[in-house]
Amino acid sequence: MRSRSKICSYPKPKDGSTAIISASVSSRDDETARKSPPNLANGKDEEQGGSKENESTRCDVWHSGALGSVLVSIPPESRLDLDAASYLPISGSPLRDSGRSSTGDLHSHSNLPTCLDSYPIRGMMIKKRYISPTHWMFSLTLSPHALDWLDEQMKKQGKIWQEMMTCKLLARSIKTKRLLSWTPGRYGTYLPTKGVADALFGAYLRTFETIYRIIHIPTTKRVYNTLWESPGLASPAQVVLLQLCFAVGACFYDDVFSLRPHAHQWIREAENWLESPGKLRMTVFDIQIMCLLHLARQTAHYLRENHVWAVSGALVRAAMCVGLHRDPTRLPTMPVFETEMRRRLWTTIIELVLESSIDAAGPPMFSSDDYDCSLPLNLNDAELGDLGEDGKPTSHDMAELTDTSLQIALGRTFAMRLSVAKYSNGIKVDSSYRETLRLGSDLMAEYRSLMKYLHALNPQPTTFQKRYFELIFSRYIFSLHLHYLPRALKDPAQFHFSRTICIDTALRLTSSFLPLSSSRHNPVLIAMHSILPFESCCCDYERLLICGSAPFRSVPWQAVMVIAVELAATLHEAHSTSPWTGVVSFNQKQNGSKFRNIELLTWLREGAKWTKQRIQAGHHNVKDIVYITVLLAGIEAAMDGTPPEPAMDAKGREILAEAKSILGVTAGTETTTWDTVPDLGDEGLGEVNEFWSMGFSGMEWESFF
Repeated sequence: MRSRSKICSYPKPKDGSTAIISASVSSRDDETARKSPPNLANGKDEEQGGSKENESTRCDVWHSGALGSVLVSIPPESRLDLDAASYLPISGSPLRDSGRSSTGDLHSHSNLPTCLDSYPIRGMMIKKRYISPTHWMFSLTLSPHALDWLDEQMKKQGKIWQEMMTCKLLARSIKTKRLLSWTPGRYGTYLPTKGVADALFGAYLRTFETIYRIIHIPTTKRVYNTLWESPGLASPAQVVLLQLCFAVGACFYDDVFSLRPHAHQWIREAENWLESPGKLRMTVFDIQIMCLLHLARQTAHYLRENHVWAVSGALVRAAMCVGLHRDPTRLPTMPVFETEMRRRLWTTIIELVLESSIDAAGPPMFSSDDYDCSLPLNLNDAELGDLGEDGKPTSHDMAELTDTSLQIALGRTFAMRLSVAKYSNGIKVDSSYRETLRLGSDLMAEYRSLMKYLHALNPQPTTFQKRYFELIFSRYIFSLHLHYLPRALKDPAQFHFSRTICIDTALRLTSSFLPLSSSRHNPVLIAMHSILPFESCCCDYERLLICGSAPFRSVPWQAVMVIAVELAATLHEAHSTSPWTGVVSFNQKQNGSKFRNIELLTWLREGAKWTKQRIQAGHHNVKDIVYITVLLAGIEAAMDGTPPEPAMDAKGREILAEAKSILGVTAGTETTTWDTVPDLGDEGLGEVNEFWSMGFSGMEWESFF
């Protein structure tokens, strides 16, 4: 029973269940509410899709054992009565309807509050860490039947939950096995053979270095050759820099990331070198190493997004200490080579900082007023190196592809993307839906202009470069529109554009790396390919999304979740409008959305295979594959007209057994089992806010090396 007081609270459920446990309801005559910070739009602005906050907004904190604490803001003039509906079965949701049979819908008795379908989520607290609603974890709330299933497993702590804990123990064993012995201060102990090093260095140069200009390629190649011809002449700093290039290139070496332990070791050595006492790390060369370390952490390591974001703050401040934020023309005269390298490096730094803020769903913490450094000239590295002290470079025509063309093209869109990041992740902005549409329109205009420019370049950019640009812009589209998706499903007339652009972006993104090569003989995929051929395979791009971490996992994950929620929504809509409802299963109905659902279902199944391939590539976290598998099982059961819960339980057990087998082989043992139910209270594994924080998204469970 809920309290009738205006401010009420309840203790957190200790069994991992889902419930609304606290509410702060304010009114116009409540002095306390008037003094508290505003939270959401008034009723009039809410009708326009806005979120201008005032003192009359009601807020509820919903706690999920699997997800964490979610702050939901309710406009004061809404007709939703949480006091009466909080603990009742959900009705009117696009994914669940208590008035229908459970065989035709997904979770007809969900524990999730109805407000999640209609009102903005203002933030989440995951194990004492705050994230905004633009974070990738928001996408988990789009699939309530899968989230309910996880909460139920946490509450019961039965066989499925024990198997998850077994996978956790195997993951710890794998971590220990991968940690190489090393004496701090000794660099280059685990250098690869010359042949492997050539492959790794070449992979880095043809991928990330073409977009984020960090090194001068001819100069670095000379250092690289010296490392093999005269090892004693290479300084520790040069060894560290080259090893970071190897660490990034290791993501592209093979499909299973066999060099992962070495990549972790090279990152570890770089961190030790930067933190070694008695050394002043404030030179341009040091900043280059910091940039490479940032990329290596995103591709080959297991750092949380908010940790990378926090470290990026140190990167931009160190760069400012060196004066990279000032254009070289406003500094004492320096050679052209140094001038251009400083411009390239600063452009890279602001890109890395901006993108880390998008990954962590945090404000960029700087603006265009904080620097005046210009974009670099359109020059090749060889031309830059041949300039003398007084040489004056001649920039190439912008239609000609050079070593800096892609960096310049991306840099020209920086102001627009910075505006989107500040708008999406700010807490004191006019976040009306009208403003969202305006920014979204400007962003798409920049995007179209960029892609048109890339296709006009001569010679043409590589497939990897084009798809990487698509990946970058997909993040900004999702940050603007994804949190409107539940409201778009509830009110399609008003928020239809957000739903359309999210699913279009998701399909474009998934089709760039799916289907997997193992699915090429699927009859449905063969038919789809015959009608509209798939994009050409790009091995580097596919391996990045299979072996990489951070955004290279979270953005494709968001796309797969959007496809899942679109499939569930169209299933519900077809179920509601079909005259065959209750007579035959969905798969036997003749309706206009059937072929679209087959397409979505095919991509969702491929997404499940992608998560499995990531485990085979060494990502020892099973939550991705468990979540998407039970989500898919629930949808398939609903399409067949059968209850979703038994199918989700069966698929959950099946995929956990398969994942445990893969991890067991990697760890060198398959005997890790529970003889008795573990005492989860000792490690807090069963507590509220724990599940998703335990290494989801490719992050390590708790510790890093």
